[in-house]
Amino acid sequence: MRLTHGRLTLELHEIAAGRSGHQALLLLHPLYGSSAYWSEAPVTWPGGVYALDFSGHGCSDWLQGGAYYAELLAADADAALAHIGRAAVVGAGLGAYVALLLAGSRAELVTATLLVPGAGLSGAGPAPEFTAPRLPIDHPLPHESKGAHDPMVRVLDREVRPPEYVEPFARAANRLLLIDDQGPRPPWWQAARRSPRAESAPADLSVAWERLAAISP
Repeated sequence: MRLTHGRLTLELHEIAAGRSGHQALLLLHPLYGSSAYWSEAPVTWPGGVYALDFSGHGCSDWLQGGAYYAELLAADADAALAHIGRAAVVGAGLGAYVALLLAGSRAELVTATLLVPGAGLSGAGPAPEFTAPRLPIDHPLPHESKGAHDPMVRVLDREVRPPEYVEPFARAANRLLLIDDQGPRPPWWQAARRSPRAESAPADLSVAWERLAAISP
């Protein structure tokens, strides 16, 4: 289905209709991805399951005359929430960062959130690196596939993500599950993990889905 968000039109895919009266699930993909990333979405989720294509990705519109940043994608996800209502949220990579922003700013709508590693998770780190070389606009970056996204979304991988910025979002969120597979995690993730609202989730994604369902009212 197509959703209007400002000057853009977003694609929201209904993966499973679900049973009436049950809470929905919103899936947010990694950087350079799309809703197709969620080929292993939990078919046993009792409510509707939806996957959003962020602006500049998948079947959603590309931004004309502006810049991509995480808060814009959080607004994309907020537009999806306005359509589907109260939901649990799962985000992978960049989508995990966006999911945390959404969970903290829309606690009345996001009941529980699962954060999963993936492309775009770290961004440019916790602080600006003023001496870092600038990449030319046509410089290829990992995970890119021609035509699948606006080339300008690469700036999302160069965004600074200070831990102190995410801490209020993590404290305001209802329940946070963070996949713990012993892999490296950026400072913003560690800050979210220290929130009293947070707990570790198993690396087995199918088990993590079950835990998310168990804590989602």
